[in-house]
Amino acid sequence: MKTLPNQTASESAPSKRHSTAEDLFPDTLPRVTIATSPKPGTRPDEALNALLTGPQNQAEYDGQGWRLAAYVQQLEDRGWRFITRDIVRPGCRRPIAEYRIDRSDPGTAAALAARGFQ
Repeated sequence: MKTLPNQTASESAPSKRHSTAEDLFPDTLPRVTIATSPKPGTRPDEALNALLTGPQNQAEYDGQGWRLAAYVQQLEDRGWRFITRDIVRPGCRRPIAEYRIDRSDPGTAAALAARGFQ
């Protein structure tokens, strides 16, 4: 009588996928639209320069205009993306918005790279 060796069944490919459709077919991804810079010397340009230094809110955005939210909106219209959170500041009756650049957004990241920021 002949004895068969121990045989175990196993999958021919691992069950966990390590690639996605985006990895396999990068040409199918939508093109990244790079955020455009505002005209130098304008209020949106001043706001962008301030935001490049770190998070900004209206209470601390002194000497550069009173409409930070409006300047951020104009920047968003040009393709820039921001992370917004409500903060409580002394002297403010209600929470105010704090803005910081969303470096994970592809268009914003490309614009930052073009300006020499990481």
